[in-house]
Amino acid sequence: MGLYKVRTTEKIGQGVFAKRIIKRGDIIFSERPLLSPNWLAKADINKTYTLEQSRQIMMFEYEKVLEVAVKRMSEEDKALYMALYNSHKTDGTGPLMGVMRTNGFGASELSDDGDGLLHYSAICNLGSRLNHRYSPFY
Repeated sequence: MGLYKVRTTEKIGQGVFAKRIIKRGDIIFSERPLLSPNWLAKADINKTYTLEQSRQIMMFEYEKVLEVAVKRMSEEDKALYMALYNSHKTDGTGPLMGVMRTNGFGASELSDDGDGLLHYSAICNLGSRLNHRYSPFY
């Protein structure tokens, strides 16, 4: 008997729900990320741009990087990635970056730059469907 089930919710698409009480230390599942891109937390963009303009430029450029990465994925993994929820459809974020921003969680143990500027994010089929908000959803 599995410890979880994937269920569709009204507001956020699919989520992973426990089928029973899970004890601390129980392994719920293990999976490889669909994608674990790195990105610079800060970029030195020309000072003539506002902070919001700089953010939009970085997201536009990073969308192009993600396009290359997603093209290299298997068809199955691409479909799984694109099936993840995107809560950034109206803020200027591209579709691939929107999925990453919505579902990615920090993987700081992958960072080796030492200055805190290089960050990794893991996007998983099941792991990204876990509730990683501070409030429950039903």
